[in-house]
Amino acid sequence: MSKGESPGVASRGKVDLPKHSAGKIGYGIDEPRTIVELLVAGILAVAVGIVISAYTAPSRTADAALIGGSGVGFLILVVMAALYWSSRLGKPREMTKLVNAVPWGGGEAVLDLGCGRGLATVMAAKKLETGYAIGVDMWYKARVSGNDPHSVLANAAEEGIGSKVASVKASSVQLPFADGSFDVILSGVAIHHLVPRGHRKVLFAEMARVLKDGGRVGILDAGNGIEYSGLLQDTGLRDVQMHRLRFSSFPPFHVVFARKPYSE
Repeated sequence: MSKGESPGVASRGKVDLPKHSAGKIGYGIDEPRTIVELLVAGILAVAVGIVISAYTAPSRTADAALIGGSGVGFLILVVMAALYWSSRLGKPREMTKLVNAVPWGGGEAVLDLGCGRGLATVMAAKKLETGYAIGVDMWYKARVSGNDPHSVLANAAEEGIGSKVASVKASSVQLPFADGSFDVILSGVAIHHLVPRGHRKVLFAEMARVLKDGGRVGILDAGNGIEYSGLLQDTGLRDVQMHRLRFSSFPPFHVVFARKPYSE
């Protein structure tokens, strides 16, 4: 499979890969705008507290401004640091556990839903011998720094598995793949971004449609595990397992697994 090919694509709609500059190596930072805004807000809160305290006559008001401003600013900066740490270390660590939990045979067709710069896509492809992995996303810039479909290919090439990976621009609620195209569907900290809560039933129905009988789903996301477990069951998937919130990331993650039963 060449970089531009997309195995399993059906005629449900045009598959389009945007013309961007060559992708960068690495998986980016989640919610970069939010992190920058928190950094600025934290610094400002500390600065305002110091300024008010410095230009106010010694009093309880001055002390309260210093303590309150510094305290609020510190808490904001802690949240910012936690988000950054989670994106750089927590998510990759938890995604590695999820991918390793899948019983790989080496010949699977894998879909990474909301792939970003291809973290789960590349991890899965490294488990494959004759199989392939396709990353699907709309690549909105606000969600991951440097979000670009070509970064999926660049990361795959860096790992020496470029021939096993493709990236496809498509909506998660209208996937351009034939029924039963994939053995494994993965999603890493993406579903809560892909569609509003009221449309998630359609997304999970699409996942079930393109999953082969006997195929497996593995989802890592910030909370929502109970909701996702119910939606997977509603689509007919079985052996649904939800792991408790994981605190090696922020916000803490849920991990959900499921399997599509064989047709009788």
